[in-house]
Amino acid sequence: METGSVNPYALWLTSIEGVGDKTIRALMSRVSGAEEVYHMTEEEIRLCLSETMRKQTDIVKKAAQIGRAKRVRPEEQLAELAGRGIGFVSVEDSFFPQRLRGIPDCPYGIYYIGNLPPEDRPSVAVIGARNCSGYGREQARIFAEKLAFRGISIVSGMARGVDGIAGRAAVTAGGNSYAVLGCGVDVIYPPENTELYHMLREKGGLISESRPGAEPRTPLFPRRNRLISGLADAVLVIEARRRSGTVITVDAALEQGREIFALPGRVSDRLSDGCNLLISQGAAIACTPDMLIEHFYGVSDEGTDMSEQNRIARNRRGSVLSGLEAVLFDVLGCGEIMEAEYLRRRAESIIGRRIQVEDFLSSMVSLRLKGFATELGAGHYKGI
Repeated sequence: METGSVNPYALWLTSIEGVGDKTIRALMSRVSGAEEVYHMTEEEIRLCLSETMRKQTDIVKKAAQIGRAKRVRPEEQLAELAGRGIGFVSVEDSFFPQRLRGIPDCPYGIYYIGNLPPEDRPSVAVIGARNCSGYGREQARIFAEKLAFRGISIVSGMARGVDGIAGRAAVTAGGNSYAVLGCGVDVIYPPENTELYHMLREKGGLISESRPGAEPRTPLFPRRNRLISGLADAVLVIEARRRSGTVITVDAALEQGREIFALPGRVSDRLSDGCNLLISQGAAIACTPDMLIEHFYGVSDEGTDMSEQNRIARNRRGSVLSGLEAVLFDVLGCGEIMEAEYLRRRAESIIGRRIQVEDFLSSMVSLRLKGFATELGAGHYKGI
């Protein structure tokens, strides 16, 4: 969990039932911070709210809610939250995510479990269709694995389909992944991503502006989408229909000034309609993860793509290989992470015949011993 000084009064204000960002913004336009609100009388609170809120009944109701909440001790509230493994940070705190500070409708505070995306590393939001195709599943995994391997944080919504696949792939690759939830950070949704939820607690983080315990509700998801793009430097769309929740995230990203990348697809595939449309409207084409890597890390002093330099050097090393080992080495590529079955199928398509499992495993053991590959977990190989 992140460390830093947290304003307990900001947590107190955010946790008041019925007091949302709109009310908090109205107060913050008139006071120096949440602690000042805590020490104000109800009459003073009403006067502050009357500057920006028109309905007198709303003003009286909100002031009364804030007044009653003063029975809570902010320091004890913060300690109780920390005891449950939940962190909180507000715009009044120094380690509030800098990427979020500049977005329209910036949340006053967010809750999290684990960590927040580091400020000194690039961050990419990987989003797409819940009911994605086999092509979408494969590409979400390939992109997330390679980006995570290069130290790029992956941000998603932990939804079914592309989001969940990308989050899982990033962690499997040894990287970090972060999910912005449309519910409380202590609520697992959807249930089928329970394993991923626990993976993200250890290798990344879970983030939400909703109070802990908040159940998933339809209105919360469009709002959380602006945080997915807000926590990223760029947004990668894997698959999307023309009208979908993914489009909401893209719209928010454009408003925030984020770079949009889209994976091209066949014009006959409805799940690629959204991506192809984005590309026609000016989104950057993402044919390979290297295109995003180059976007963040640039080119070498000689003006050659860094990934191309790595491939040249690696191919020179691999010239000593032959037969099935050479084919598998080429398929793995430079820094690629692949499942064993996928790697074997790719090699079979190149040599035009079936590869026996025993021959495949024997060749992979040989490549590992020679320093050309390594195994990450059970059945996942990476070229080195």
